[in-house]
Order: sequence, then C-alpha cells, then structure tokens
Amino acid sequence: MKKTLSLLAVLAVAGVVNTPGQAATRYVSAMAGVNWLNDTNASATTDYVDYEPFSNKLLFDSGFTATAAVGCDYGTVRAEIEAGYQQGDFNIGGEDGYGPFQEYPDYDWAGFFFGSGKSNVYSLMLNGAVDIPVGGGVELYAMAGVGVAQVNLEATGGVPWEEGYYSGGYSYGEDSGVDDVSYKAHATTLAYQLGAGIAIPLSKGVKLDARYRYFATTDFTITAPDHSFTDYNDYGYGYGSYESEYWTPQANMNVSSHSVLVGLRVDI
Repeated sequence: MKKTLSLLAVLAVAGVVNTPGQAATRYVSAMAGVNWLNDTNASATTDYVDYEPFSNKLLFDSGFTATAAVGCDYGTVRAEIEAGYQQGDFNIGGEDGYGPFQEYPDYDWAGFFFGSGKSNVYSLMLNGAVDIPVGGGVELYAMAGVGVAQVNLEATGGVPWEEGYYSGGYSYGEDSGVDDVSYKAHATTLAYQLGAGIAIPLSKGVKLDARYRYFATTDFTITAPDHSFTDYNDYGYGYGSYESEYWTPQANMNVSSHSVLVGLRVDI
C-alpha cells in the first residue's frame, strides 16, 4: 500500500511539472498546527543468548508542526516542494516506565531503559495536489507527497542493573542500582504523506489554507544505550567465576502522525 501511494504521488507530480502549454501561477505557503505522533514500537533486531528479540512502545503526546512550500498552480493541479517540521514529547514504556528493551526473566542484568524524551522530525517532500472548485473562489483539494525525513530522538532516564548469583539454593552477592543515561538517536529515511484541505480566498492572490495530513516514514534502525550483563558461572565444585559483558541493542521503528494545519498561500 505504501509503495503504491508513493508511486502515485511521484507520477502525479511528474505529470504536473511536465504539463506543456499551461500558464503556471507560482506561490509560496506557510502553515502551522497541532501534531499527533502515533505511539510506535521499537522492535529489537538483536537478541541475547537464546532469547527472542523484544520490543517496547514509545508513547507520544501531542506536539507542534509547521510547513513551508513553494509551488506552481496550473489551475486544477499543483506541484510543490515542501519543508516540514514535527515535534512531540514521549514516555518510554508507558506508565510503569519500562523500556525500550525489556528485562529477560531469570537473568540478573540491566535489560531495560526507562525515561522520557522528545522527538523532532524534519522532512523535505515533493507534493502533488488536485483542486476542486466549489464556488465563490473556494476550493477543496486532495494532496499526496513523497520525500525524505530525518528523525531525531532524545531521551533521559535510567538503566537499572542487578547482579548476583544463586548456588545450592542460596543467594550470594546481590546488588542493584540505576545508572543515569542520556540518549540520542538519529536516522534518515523515506517518507510519504496524504492530505485533504480547503482553500478560501481572502484577497487577490491570497488564500487561507486549512489541511488535514497523514504522514509516515518507512522503517529505520536506531541504536539503544549500552546494556551490561553480569552473571555467575557455577562449575559445580564449590567455586565459579563472574562473567560480565556489554551489549548494544539495535531496534527497528517508524514514525507516523496525524496533523491539522492552518496557514496562508500567496501568489508570487
């Protein structure tokens, strides 16, 4: 479905740009509004020992979004290049704070990160739109676009850790704590968007533009904070040894959002 929509958007924009014999009105636009990033899963691509990969959810609050575009209006169809920005705060793992990589049972190690953070998504899109006049200079329109997005994630929180061992039914040397962590991740990925809106003339060459937009990226990979593992190897002869390792998990995720924007479109 995503590939089909992206292909349609590319073909629509290419057709508009190359339409011969039509006088184009150039315009600039700027819009701002409310952004609702969808909760998303960060699914690990690596596991430890024989355990299955795991995942955790990033829970987003509403945020701010803005776009700026320059384009050509051919009467019933438009083509434009758009720069966009989206922002949203998130909690990692929900109300209990666990995440993004859950602790494995029966292992004494720091297997999860908890905290909160913020995301910033920058996009550069090539859009095509079809305008439908409804009278009085008012137009309804549908639009689609494809492009690239840079996703930036920043979080602060802690990585709980625990170490110890069991031998002969007894527990020895247990200890635990929380290591403070500041975490940043960046990824560049493909993106697409769909939208519908209404344009209302305010004066000659100036229109009020209101739009609903759905935006989504393809999957991308982020790297999580280092995790420490400490376990005790009991050799069965009354002695053993500790073994510590460090593990840097990676996870696949994507970003999608719903937005409502209002702004101006001005002919130039």
